[in-house]
Amino acid sequence: MTRFYLHQQIANGIIEDPDGTEAVDLKAVRHEAILAARQLLANAILAGVAPLGTAFRITDEAGHVLITVPFADALPPHFIDT
Repeated sequence: MTRFYLHQQIANGIIEDPDGTEAVDLKAVRHEAILAARQLLANAILAGVAPLGTAFRITDEAGHVLITVPFADALPPHFIDT
């Protein structure tokens, strides 16, 4: 297992993930990021506010950005196209 960090990209910076999460590979951690983004978006919708973040920057333990997962990737395609 590898430790990855899901730093939340917001309008004026980054909210760092201090603990990280362990996953088998980048595909698995991307899936975790999608699930986390869905939860954040759902909470924002229920509260009637705009979501705080726009994406997760997934880094390795050395801090290198491996991928960026936009929150829009967490939405079903028909939500985006309409």
